[in-house]
Formats: sequence, structure tokens, C-alpha cells
Amino acid sequence: MGDRFAHLAHLPRPRDAVTMWVEMGPEAVHFLDAVFSAFDGIGNVRREYREQGATKLFKLYVAPGCVAEAERLLRSAARFVPIGEVWVEQ
Repeated sequence: MGDRFAHLAHLPRPRDAVTMWVEMGPEAVHFLDAVFSAFDGIGNVRREYREQGATKLFKLYVAPGCVAEAERLLRSAARFVPIGEVWVEQ
């Protein structure tokens, strides 16, 4: 039986997801998870966070090439839940 995926070997490796850190509270995480679920393939909201002083920064994985769209979604969502600073990890 041959390798059924052999024809894919010549394709370039997909780029890694971009990591964004979003300042928000736990309530906003649930809301953003629903928002990003409605837009398939743009991003994945994680419940993983890091603390920076009194601020919680939650992790958001964004598909390559979709950072601008993710930022637009975050700005729109900020009308409904508190969202602070957004950092794109380099």
C-alpha cells in the first residue's frame, strides 16, 4: 500500500499561528470564544492567561494572515465586553 499523502510532500510547510495577548476579564473570554467561533478559521481563544501586574492577558491564536481581521473583531467586541490592550507576539 503506497503513501496516500506522498503528493503533499512537495508543498511548503504551513506558517505557524500568530499569538496575541488580550487584556480582558474571564467574562469576556466566553464572549470572544463565541465571536471567533462564528468566523471559522480566524482565531482560537484560549483560557490560558498570564498576569502582568493586576492585569490578566488571555492568549488568542490567530491564523497566519488574519491578524488585521482579528483586531477588527476585537474592536467590535469591545462595544459589548471590556477589552483592553492587545499585544501581538513577535
